[in-house]
Amino acid sequence: MKNFLLTILFILLFSCPSVFAIDGSEVVDTDSGRFKISLEQAMNLALDGNIELKEQRKNLGISKNNIKRANALRNPQFQSNLLMGQIAKGNSSQVGLMLPVEITKRGARKKAAEAGLTYTENKIKDYEFKLKLRVRTSYFNLLLAKSDLRILEDRKELLEDLLKIAENRPKNSPNYEVELLQADMRLKKQLIRINRAKANVRTAQYTFNKVLNLENNLTLYDAQEDSVFEKAFFTQLALPDYNELESIAFKNRYDIKMAEAKVIKAKKDIIVATKQKIPDLYVSGGYAFAHDGTPGAYVGAGFDIPALYNYAPEVKNAKLEYEKAQLEYNSIINITKNVIHTNYDKFVIAQENVEHYHSILEESARILELSKAKYQQGSTNLTNLIIVEHSHQELLNEFLSAMGVYYNSYIALLQEVGLDNFTIDVDL
Repeated sequence: MKNFLLTILFILLFSCPSVFAIDGSEVVDTDSGRFKISLEQAMNLALDGNIELKEQRKNLGISKNNIKRANALRNPQFQSNLLMGQIAKGNSSQVGLMLPVEITKRGARKKAAEAGLTYTENKIKDYEFKLKLRVRTSYFNLLLAKSDLRILEDRKELLEDLLKIAENRPKNSPNYEVELLQADMRLKKQLIRINRAKANVRTAQYTFNKVLNLENNLTLYDAQEDSVFEKAFFTQLALPDYNELESIAFKNRYDIKMAEAKVIKAKKDIIVATKQKIPDLYVSGGYAFAHDGTPGAYVGAGFDIPALYNYAPEVKNAKLEYEKAQLEYNSIINITKNVIHTNYDKFVIAQENVEHYHSILEESARILELSKAKYQQGSTNLTNLIIVEHSHQELLNEFLSAMGVYYNSYIALLQEVGLDNFTIDVDL
């Protein structure tokens, strides 16, 4: 029986692929069955397994095949001219091939397709970058939801203490029954708020996993931290000045690189369209034979002359596309300069506000502690304590809101400069 149980345990352990798919550095929440992962691990999971990203990466193979297609030789044509009847006595029949030869067109098409590949490569990198930002945003939103739940649960402990204090007060004390009912009602309402907060956490977890969008994965991933109070995100971050941020953006932003590649491709498309005016050469040759059996050969040549249609609309459209690409590039540059300045100012102000709230919360927590002690001693009533407690709750909510503004302004700044973390490429 013992060997049988060991065998069953062994089978169960090695038949759970989701467990062994998780990196050993990840923390497993055994109570809920969720896998807690860090922000960096979440980004790596998304880059490795996000379904939409896999779809985007297919475009790389398509662009490479477009280069081969652009550089392809035209297929030869089989030709025959078999004469029958009396006409064959004085003329020869022919069997051979005709080869179309493009003049200076294949090279131009290939270069344009290569520019298209550069655009596709940067587009995929841009998608990867924006995916990491979406993961970062959903990760932090999950932390905010968990933080709100933690605040409510801490507040529930306080309200439970207040209810016990109210119950232990002398029954003949003034307002005993009123304060007892107040404490009981506040606790019950808090339980309702906690249930709502738990639902919000669950929704944020599903949203986080939706952003990861991993294929055939039933594992529910969760943020490694339990709240923003455990880890102050980027509170000590020292950003470069505006001019350096602008330089970083022009160097790293993939949409700018995409716009540059689009300008280059549009310029090469003008060359491709212009070369359509050059006549194509046709070379033919083969075997010829007379009716009486006399053997021979034939050769021929010809030109495809663009006389009736000279491809003027294609050339004009190519030039217009080039002008559009230049305007798009200039627009991105101008908008980038303005938005970086705006987001930089928002980030600095949000950072200062978060630091202020840290100081205020410490003072508010101390006031709440003193008020609770006074109520327990009977030197103040429950109403005054509830006012202090409610004020502290509002401060905590305001702090979470300030953290949201702070972090969102940070993400917006990351997006504008084209980095997923300032500490990666910037020496501060």
